[in-house]
Amino acid sequence: MTRAYIIILIGTLSLLFSCSKEEPTNQGRTSACWVYAMCACIEHEAHRVGDSVVLSRQWLLARELEEQTLGDEDIAIRNVGPEALRLIDKYGLVPYSFERSLINNGSVLEKKIRLLREQCDKKEELYSRLKDLLPRFTVVNYDPFVKGAVGSFYYYSMRYTPQQFAESVMYRIHYDWYAHDDDRKRGERFVLDDPDNRQGYEYINASYEEMYDKVVSSVRAGHAVYWEYGENHASGHAMAIVALRKSKKGVGEDLVCQNSYGKEWGNNGRCVVTPQFFLTHTSNIGVCR
Repeated sequence: MTRAYIIILIGTLSLLFSCSKEEPTNQGRTSACWVYAMCACIEHEAHRVGDSVVLSRQWLLARELEEQTLGDEDIAIRNVGPEALRLIDKYGLVPYSFERSLINNGSVLEKKIRLLREQCDKKEELYSRLKDLLPRFTVVNYDPFVKGAVGSFYYYSMRYTPQQFAESVMYRIHYDWYAHDDDRKRGERFVLDDPDNRQGYEYINASYEEMYDKVVSSVRAGHAVYWEYGENHASGHAMAIVALRKSKKGVGEDLVCQNSYGKEWGNNGRCVVTPQFFLTHTSNIGVCR
């Protein structure tokens, strides 16, 4: 084997190794916790099969705000996990490295878009000015006003549309959604009565104890779980449950959660939740099949 061939071989192996491992990136604090938690779960699933990828949360949030603005809907960043999956199915996914600007303050952005919509009579003018507010991406030819202009980008020498990239990342990833309603039978599907569930997504009725057991079983199997919680079981915030820890009280297992407040928060962006907190605050969960 010649020296030149050895050098080329080492270089090729190094490139392949670097392509298969992308270090997690600190994306900072975001208002759209439902997008962050869902993307964190999807990233976790990709890592299970050795495909280390970091997804852009801003891509999905921008598409949500774009829809709301151009469709004359109420401008609101808050939503629920199934909405993130709908956006992925429609608009695809983009790697974090393709972001060129960030939404730093969701509340301020909501106000700016509302004011912008009041000022513009034509949707073409509205969209032209909206593009200056939303984050930008190095995705070529994306334009909601041009039929078929879905955009494309190169990722590790492969060309993708956002939809194609989502298909590669989401292969065999499906979620079941659970919530609790005292007035319904166990296993019955119902529309979650919560202000954030504006699209009327259905959930499967389960007790909080059953949901906790599903979380533990799923995480033990190597999956991350999407989790929403709040006061009186309302969906006030979302996190991804990514690991288990033996409870210091000796009852059940604590849940290690990845939050959307950046790596400076908690323990490198994570916190520990007790079974008691889960049972008394959970609104709903999304479990990967």
